Amino acid sequence: MAAEDVVSRADSLMRRRRAFVATPPAEPEIEEIDIPLLVEEAAAADDEDIPVLTEEVFPDTPTTTVPRDKFDEKLASRLASEFAHSLERRLAAELPTLVEASLAVLEADLRRGILDIANDAIKDFVARREQLRLPLDEPETGEK
Repeated sequence: MAAEDVVSRADSLMRRRRAFVATPPAEPEIEEIDIPLLVEEAAAADDEDIPVLTEEVFPDTPTTTVPRDKFDEKLASRLASEFAHSLERRLAAELPTLVEASLAVLEADLRRGILDIANDAIKDFVARREQLRLPLDEPETGEK
C-alpha cells in the first residue's frame, strides 16, 4: 500500500504542475476588432540567429583573357628546355643513390644464389659418393 500511496502522491503533484504550466493564459474579453497581426515579423525575429546567404559570390576570373588558338612554338620550346634542365638536375641528384641501392640488392641476391647453387652441388656430390661407396682416396695398386 505504501507504493500505491507514493504513486498517487506523485500523480497529484504532476497534475498540479502540469495544470500550472499547461493552462493557457486567460484571454481578456475584448470586443472583436479586426486588428492585423504581425506574425511574419515575429517569425523573422526568431530566425535572426540563423545566417542566410544573401548574395552569390563568383570566383575572380580575369576579364581580359585572350584565348590561345595557336600553338606558341617559342613558349613550348622554352618550357621543354626548362623541364629538361629540371629533370637533369633531379636525376643527377637522386640517380646515384637509386643505382647504389639497386646494386646492393642485386649483389645480395647474387651472393645468395651462388651460395644456394654451391650448397646444392656439394649435397649432390656427397650423395653420389655415398651411393657408390667409393673411398675418397685413389685405390692403391699392387706395386710398392
